[in-house]
Amino acid sequence: MTNPEPAETNSEAAAPTTEAETSRARETRYRVERNTAREQLAAAEARITRYQRAEIERLARGSLSHADDLFTLSGNDVADYLTEAGDVDPDKVTADIEVILAERPGLQKPTPAPAAVDRSQGLGAIAETRPTDFSGMFSN
Repeated sequence: MTNPEPAETNSEAAAPTTEAETSRARETRYRVERNTAREQLAAAEARITRYQRAEIERLARGSLSHADDLFTLSGNDVADYLTEAGDVDPDKVTADIEVILAERPGLQKPTPAPAAVDRSQGLGAIAETRPTDFSGMFSN
């Protein structure tokens, strides 16, 4: 009876044996990592742009009835309201809001009406008379 040759294990079969195969495997791994990093970067940039747009709309919401009108009517994009460092520039936002409201004052955020006061309720309608002298305190 002869002993059979031991079969190669999966790890030995999968391991590259030549320098060229090692180089190709490394290049493939680097390409996959590069593509993954690019996808993550694109997702992060999209998220930052959404945050910047939300901040610009928050600033516009103080003056405009619909904050999205700032982008619609000015024709600007998020990048037009950013500083060189990438932060939102409130002065640029305010300047465009003023231009829009000068052209279309009806787009201004409505001011709340003053609270209605009903003076006929409570003590507001009838002025209570107080006695002016000592004897007036004992009459009626």
